[in-house]
Amino acid sequence: MGIVESVKKGFSMSGKLLNVILIFFILNVIMGLVSLPLASPDNVGNPGIAAISFVLSVIFFGIFIFLQGGALGLVRDLHKTGECQMSNFTPYGKKYYLKILGLLLAYILIALALVLILALFGSGILAIANNAFTTTLVGVVVGVIALVTIIVLLFPIYSIVLEDSKVIAAIKKGTQLAWANFWKVLGLFLLLVLISVLISLVIGFLIGLITVPLPFAVTQVIITIVNSAVQSYIPIVMMIALMGYYLGLSKEATASKGPAT
Repeated sequence: MGIVESVKKGFSMSGKLLNVILIFFILNVIMGLVSLPLASPDNVGNPGIAAISFVLSVIFFGIFIFLQGGALGLVRDLHKTGECQMSNFTPYGKKYYLKILGLLLAYILIALALVLILALFGSGILAIANNAFTTTLVGVVVGVIALVTIIVLLFPIYSIVLEDSKVIAAIKKGTQLAWANFWKVLGLFLLLVLISVLISLVIGFLIGLITVPLPFAVTQVIITIVNSAVQSYIPIVMMIALMGYYLGLSKEATASKGPAT
């Protein structure tokens, strides 16, 4: 499956997951509306507000993992059979919860380790020569390494759902497959990001025109609701496209190895 075909499938197949998109939309709206008063400039530095924000973030993070597992399970069914049953959403959410949680925690540890290494690298280079050239060089190196890390870590979650892999095995297979097809996966990722940015810009421009005469508080609510819709739809499209591409690459890798002897 080619990159463009994967993106087309992402948009065309997303229509069968409108109920899932609606669930994510409701969660995003709730998160957005709850966050509005907490994000007020008047609350900056308030330890009580900071504690509430942290607790809410943890709660929403836990809910997101469950919804992610349910959505991924249905997307897998959609790719393999062409159909999906909403009644399977909750069982899938429960089934993959711990594995997805473990994977996300592993990502956090990888990110922390990477930040530490890059911080040491950057401070070492700048200690030797702190000028515009070295500052730019460090920034470019950090950006490239961050992008490469994102690309090679795109697929493990699909390995968990498609092959019921454990976390370490999923990371191993997903990163190997992404690395072996790095430029293709990078192309798909950048295309999806570009489409996402363009959609967000167009909708943001239109909402900006509509909300000009409205009070600030009303504008915030409208923007929150519209952003929630975009943030619920686009990730599902990306999920479908990436999983479909992973399936195609995985089949190609298996075929290239030939039959087992």
